[in-house]
Amino acid sequence: MSLQPVVTNDDDATTLGIEIYARLRRDLIAGHHKPGERLRFRQLSAAYSVGIAPLREALSRLVSDQLVRFEGHRGYTVAPLSLSDLNDLCALRTELSCNALRRSIAQGDEDWEAEILAALHRLERAPLPHSVEDRKTVDEWEQRHDRFHYSLIAACGSPWLLHFCGALSDHFQRYRRAVIVVTSSSEALLKRVREQHRTVAEAAIARDAERATTVLAEHFRGSVEVVIRNYEEVSRSLSAGNGDDGR
Repeated sequence: MSLQPVVTNDDDATTLGIEIYARLRRDLIAGHHKPGERLRFRQLSAAYSVGIAPLREALSRLVSDQLVRFEGHRGYTVAPLSLSDLNDLCALRTELSCNALRRSIAQGDEDWEAEILAALHRLERAPLPHSVEDRKTVDEWEQRHDRFHYSLIAACGSPWLLHFCGALSDHFQRYRRAVIVVTSSSEALLKRVREQHRTVAEAAIARDAERATTVLAEHFRGSVEVVIRNYEEVSRSLSAGNGDDGR
């Protein structure tokens, strides 16, 4: 019996492209690829067990997401981090998230309230990472943290607003992950963050939009301040291992 070549149809190729895009996006947000790092096709192909074509498609989509940059002479590189980008990101995230929270408070029902409480409960009981190398614990905390913040704005009634809030949150996660161990190792800082989470949740359920949005904005600003205070050390750590691409 002769062996027939495996034919990959367009649907299979599209599915593979979507899968590799999702995996790469998740790893970029998690910081598994360092800012400024060159993304070489051969290395990525081996690491993700995928061909060049779906990789090229995924990287093109990630350029649109502003997680990857393309330069003709260097090819694809991981988008850098900077204080100016961080401040711009935080300002937009605060504006849109507070808008979405106000809408949710006005429109949310009992199921919305229940999800906020459930998400808060799970976040408060999430194990805390003590090393950036503890990826499983960091990933678990980030997932629970994202669920909580999404639960607050989930009833806003605008898919576009949720989309943009989610994109901004993902980008900010790149910065937050760099200092998450600093947060978890400081009792005072950890206490403040937990109090802010609980206060926002309670104010939202009490339909106190003014207090909820004020505390949420303070929470976002506090996160930025933590990153800025540790920015130089974080930048050196993030750039390590980039070789000639570590600019």
